[in-house]
Amino acid sequence: MTKLPNPIDEESTRLEKLKKLQSINLNPFPSWSGQTGAKRYLTQDLLTDFERMSQREEQVTIAGRLKTIRAHGGSTFAHLEDSSGQMQIYFKKNMVGDESYDLFQDTIDMGDFICAEGTLTITKRGEKTLLVQHWKLLVKALLPPPEKFHGLQDIELRYRKRYLDLIANAESRRIADGRIALIKALREFFDAENFKEVETPILQPLYGGAAARPFITHHHALDTDLYLRIAPELYLKRLLVGGFEKVYEIARCFRNEGIDHAHNPEFTQIEYYWAYANYEDLMSLTEKMFQYLLPRMGLQMQIAYQGVKIDFTPPFPRKTFRELLIEYGKIDIEEYPDAHALFHKAQTMHIEVTEHDGKGKILDELYKTLVRPHIVQPLFMTNHPVELSPLAKRMESDPRYTERMQLLVAGGFELCNAFSELNDPIDQETRFTEQERLLEAGDEEAQRYDADFITALKHGMPPAAGLGMGIDRLTALLMDAPNLKEVILFPTLRPLA
Repeated sequence: MTKLPNPIDEESTRLEKLKKLQSINLNPFPSWSGQTGAKRYLTQDLLTDFERMSQREEQVTIAGRLKTIRAHGGSTFAHLEDSSGQMQIYFKKNMVGDESYDLFQDTIDMGDFICAEGTLTITKRGEKTLLVQHWKLLVKALLPPPEKFHGLQDIELRYRKRYLDLIANAESRRIADGRIALIKALREFFDAENFKEVETPILQPLYGGAAARPFITHHHALDTDLYLRIAPELYLKRLLVGGFEKVYEIARCFRNEGIDHAHNPEFTQIEYYWAYANYEDLMSLTEKMFQYLLPRMGLQMQIAYQGVKIDFTPPFPRKTFRELLIEYGKIDIEEYPDAHALFHKAQTMHIEVTEHDGKGKILDELYKTLVRPHIVQPLFMTNHPVELSPLAKRMESDPRYTERMQLLVAGGFELCNAFSELNDPIDQETRFTEQERLLEAGDEEAQRYDADFITALKHGMPPAAGLGMGIDRLTALLMDAPNLKEVILFPTLRPLA
């Protein structure tokens, strides 16, 4: 467990310093607007343009958190950190004045925020440095930062106190910045492809669009239960009915499921829908998307994930659901046409299923156990059985299967789920009815019968294709993070005992 200085002792000491500042009428929490108005530079900008800036010998101002303080008689060296990096600052007693220097020594601690003004110089050890002429306290930190040499290493503490994690661990900040860059690049890509970004309801009268158990809440004014969305899919399709042809949403979704290294009840995904396109078009666009995203995140087309090299250079191989089960599981699903026969076969293979499970549930467990762990390089799995795909269009050449694809990679990442959208209201109604039967039989993740969505389809939805992709999982893969909690700034955690 990471050791932090005794917070009670530290806080008492810092409170005494706070009182000293107040006793001499110095505000320990002044407004930034109270500064002199001098331009504030980022430390990285000064370090990058150091030679030119130092030759001008003009005063510059920086502000940030003190990471280190080292006093040597009449000289004090410190490192000040802002959002761009950190830079050494140098206090000389004969330059800042006795009173100002002593005040710094007596009242300032690591973790405090200060503003420093001075000129640029290089120390005898060759370090680029700001020679301070004036300084001002901006924030007196009443609790200490994590221990400076070892950072914050306890995993549970890092997730519960992410603010300390970001202060102490450069890797956590790298991952957070990577996620920000990914979302920015996704928006740029879809905007450039002429998709329109939209917003759909998070509170929904009926959940749908995925196989998941929802969170339920109650609206008191309407005296009705509402659900936190598990996916934006059915509302985005309603927009296709309404005349939008290319739409996307970066959506916060909620699923009342277990918490582990690959699942968080609150997560982010991007979903997009494209009229007059099919799942083949989605595969081509997905390959194009990765060619766009990775360079803009500062990555090569080949990345390393947990010691394994993953190559995103297109094209990605394409194999059907049936082909993969034959290849890795030595089972041909066409030899087991109903749920009863498939259940008994799964039992002989030690797959965890029950006799009450539907055929789709059993097929999914076969795939997850026998196929998914073996996929390392990016691969499109296509043509899923219709029992697994209640919202996907059937294949005209074989109605037992659907025009669906998933992008698989790294032995467990299902990066996206996509299909040619079912727009036949009669077929959709039949599949919703079957889902309701499974729900009544005990499947808590079965989809609901959405009568309004059926009505929308009856008004006509153009042929279209849609894709959903988890941003948390994609970030974890691209940032080489083994746990989704590393890429979600504030993950859901079990309450402390």
